Amino acid sequence: MATNVAHCRKDVDRVLLSLYKLVTYGPGDLDIASAMSAYGYDAVKWAEGECVLAELVTSDQPPEDRLTFARDWCQEATTAARSALSTEPRLLSKLGVAEASVT
Repeated sequence: MATNVAHCRKDVDRVLLSLYKLVTYGPGDLDIASAMSAYGYDAVKWAEGECVLAELVTSDQPPEDRLTFARDWCQEATTAARSALSTEPRLLSKLGVAEASVT
């Protein structure tokens, strides 16, 4: 049981870090925000990610559906970022999505 809790905690931490980088640096960097706007990442989409992050941070034990939604949001944003910023490795790195797998 303790192993499952530790694994779950690592998973939550990984998703939290990914979300944090995406919603902090994505809309805050004009080059990233501009490039990703072509993929639907406007103020509303970034705010959605911020809400997902807030729900995970304020919850003691995030329900699996919240974690699944957060993972899905991160994966979608990661895919969009890699497409939008494929020629900008520095910006991909800033978002934390330069590696093959984020979440």
